[in-house]
Amino acid sequence: MPVTLPARPEATAAVPARPPSRRRSALLLVRPLARAVDWQPLAVVAAFTAGLVTLVEHGEPLPGGDALVLMRVCGTLLGAAAAFGLVDAMSADLDAAAVPRWVRQALRCLLPGGAAIAIWLAAFSYILTRLPEGSLFPVGDLLIEMGVCLGIALAAAATAVRLAPGRQAAMAAVVVQLATVLATILLPQQVRLWPPTCGFGYWAQAHLFWLAMLPLPYLWLIVAGRDLRR
Repeated sequence: MPVTLPARPEATAAVPARPPSRRRSALLLVRPLARAVDWQPLAVVAAFTAGLVTLVEHGEPLPGGDALVLMRVCGTLLGAAAAFGLVDAMSADLDAAAVPRWVRQALRCLLPGGAAIAIWLAAFSYILTRLPEGSLFPVGDLLIEMGVCLGIALAAAATAVRLAPGRQAAMAAVVVQLATVLATILLPQQVRLWPPTCGFGYWAQAHLFWLAMLPLPYLWLIVAGRDLRR
């Protein structure tokens, strides 16, 4: 009696695994980049900010002019500290990576930049509790000033890291940012870009200027964050 062997199952072709989408790849990079970012400068400035807003005129109401100076100093220093987040010692070796350089640099901007803004807003909230009753202290206008300072620091750092690795690139960005702030402070009295009193004098005109300037450092940042090889 003939024996019929069972039919062999047809070999199925191996289906290659689909590579993760760019968005998912970027999300997967958040944790390792958060560990790789140099947080030390931001931590030092955060501690300095906490001490500054707490100890100046401690135990007494804080005059509006002093509070304005404190928030501007803190915003400038926090922006400068965030620039250290763009230092990537391996950037020159990762051009063939699955995630483009501009995505990695964008994450390196968002992580410390977002932390800097959060620290500044926390300091602002505390300052509000120390102001005399009825003081004018507009968060929107001051946040625009801080956004410009932060954008200049990040854009300068994104440019500097294309030319030199390590912390010296971030230091160069800090010099550019502080020099820009100092140059605007030293403008003639007729051109007041940092009015000393909230809501009075040239306040509205100065902040229309800052609002118009706000996109420029971020456009510069986008251009500086492009891939190194074309």
